[in-house]
Amino acid sequence: MHFFGPWLGLTTCYFGLACCHRTFNEQAILSRSKSGFEESRLVPDLLPAFNPQGILAIHFAGDKILRHPGFSMSAQDTQAGPTFQLYPGYTGQLNPADTFTMIMVDPDSPIHANPSGAKLHLLATGLALDRHHQPVETYNLVNNTQFLVDWLSPDPEPRTGVHRYTFLLYKGAASQASVQPFQASMFNRSGFNLAQFTRDAGLQDSYAGAFMNIDSASPENLIRQIPFTAYLPMHTSAF
Repeated sequence: MHFFGPWLGLTTCYFGLACCHRTFNEQAILSRSKSGFEESRLVPDLLPAFNPQGILAIHFAGDKILRHPGFSMSAQDTQAGPTFQLYPGYTGQLNPADTFTMIMVDPDSPIHANPSGAKLHLLATGLALDRHHQPVETYNLVNNTQFLVDWLSPDPEPRTGVHRYTFLLYKGAASQASVQPFQASMFNRSGFNLAQFTRDAGLQDSYAGAFMNIDSASPENLIRQIPFTAYLPMHTSAF
């Protein structure tokens, strides 16, 4: 079994989830996440509203971690698929029987100033919880099947503006009918309609989310944030 990172496709994948013994202010971080989506205009450009119930941390290679929304990354930083951690905002939110769906899109495709529809970079559904007890109470999201849409690393065309690559996590598995188009041998990642998909899939409002900015004019832009360990107790994840 492998951690979800550079290994995509038919594999067993883990998304780390730590859920107790937290020492940070969950409500302040949830409020900051909500404000970030609104101030960036992802609400309403991509979502009608964003009211996160959990805190999503996204781990890229080289110890680069995205948790608060809107940090700048380079396309080079994000070539390998990330791993994920989720911290519930309230005790008792997660149930061992819960399943999740993860979506990553670029709502600024192909050009920020004139987008023609979101581009789908990742779609994984039916992710299940696997509980661990070290070093803190921890859950992994486990996927034993092929992802519906494998990780496509961000690669904005030059002079297309800032792209807000957005990760959204939903409670529940997408309906079989809603995922059939992605099971075809060929499908178009461009023009992905998030609202229609979540409606057809029977998914409610997103449980957690985050986004990163990649400036097409500065492809070597480095992540700028203080270390994640300053906020949260860490669960060690392999890449």
